[in-house]
Amino acid sequence: MTLTNKLNRIFIILFCFCSTFVKAQEDEYINWELVNSEDEIEVYTRTTASSSVKQIRIVCLVKSSMETITNFMLKASLYSSWVYKCDSSRLIKKVNNNEFSYYITLDFPFPFDDRDLYVKSTNFIDPTTGIYYARSLKGEPESTQNDEYVHISEFESSWKISPLGNGNLQIEYKVLSNPGGEIPTWLVNLSITKGPTETMKQLIKMVEKE
Repeated sequence: MTLTNKLNRIFIILFCFCSTFVKAQEDEYINWELVNSEDEIEVYTRTTASSSVKQIRIVCLVKSSMETITNFMLKASLYSSWVYKCDSSRLIKKVNNNEFSYYITLDFPFPFDDRDLYVKSTNFIDPTTGIYYARSLKGEPESTQNDEYVHISEFESSWKISPLGNGNLQIEYKVLSNPGGEIPTWLVNLSITKGPTETMKQLIKMVEKE
């Protein structure tokens, strides 16, 4: 293969990669439907090809410092104080300041069984923009699962917290979660925004109090 052919091949690979990346970034902001706007909290939903459960996106403002809000984000032991219906939360393993795993249990209304979830979370702050990014995915337990709970079958979430100046931050939160068990999908989708919205309200209340 000549040098020219090699360069052309590299260019094609890079072009395809960049095009895919740009397309993925664009897809993050299409097909969202605004379903609620209350207390300056905007709640959106959309259907995805990967799940029968709708994905949720919440956008809101909070008056706080990045240090204060990330303190709540990075301490798994605090989740039960602001995550909606979270009965307990504990750190499982801390790899470093940017990667850890945790376990939570969730109180579900009768007649449904309570849920539990193992999560792996990564985060970083962009040194150029000061924007905080975090991503969490359903993880596998490192020991025998607790059969007292129904295990949440699907979970992924992301946070983007942007400094706006004058002590204001913009939060953008996306989550897709399937509670598993025998709850019908239509019922899950009917009430799917309740938990994330109440979680956001409680988080805002706590960080602004701090």
